[in-house]
Amino acid sequence: MKTIFFLQQLLIFLFIVTSFSFCAQNLQTNLFVNENQIEESFKSNSRTEKLFTQNRKDSILVVTEIKNDSLFSIYVKNNSKKDIQLIPQDNKLRIIQEALTQDKKWKPIEFWVNSDCGMSYLKKINIKSEEIIGLSSKKYAGNFKTKIRFKLLINKKVYYSNFINTSINKSKFEKSAWYYRFKEIYYPEKSNKEVENIFFLNE
Repeated sequence: MKTIFFLQQLLIFLFIVTSFSFCAQNLQTNLFVNENQIEESFKSNSRTEKLFTQNRKDSILVVTEIKNDSLFSIYVKNNSKKDIQLIPQDNKLRIIQEALTQDKKWKPIEFWVNSDCGMSYLKKINIKSEEIIGLSSKKYAGNFKTKIRFKLLINKKVYYSNFINTSINKSKFEKSAWYYRFKEIYYPEKSNKEVENIFFLNE
């Protein structure tokens, strides 16, 4: 029964993702899943290292910059004295994008979905002390000028990147049909608040 249930969940998920590929323009207007990718070919250099100017004692530091019209580059640095082991999900870190609303409050414009498939977590990344890894993530466009930042969750602790001036559509702040579909698939019995905490990386 568990196998059948899992296959049903997987088919529904694939149907949603496949359907969405035919209307990708909705990414600019709808709240949707973050699709960051760890760049395995990334190598830090003096320019990248200079981006980490903040004198913070956090064990993890996050910096972002605009890569091109459609992507942000995200750099994650191990600022501790020990190696850190990360277990990505399908070559992704648990990260979402937030933006400032008109009343100057940070609000998610993406959400995160945890995979139920064990195959999603086979890869492990060991980050040495002072080492930097690189990711890329979607950059949006719109007519509302604001600031964005990235929110990273590692071992139940949240880390925030610097902010960047950009523009998005205000509709990105609203919970979309996609949000509710994923909620129905993965967490039909959880409360709205519980789902928010999971999707928006509050826990």
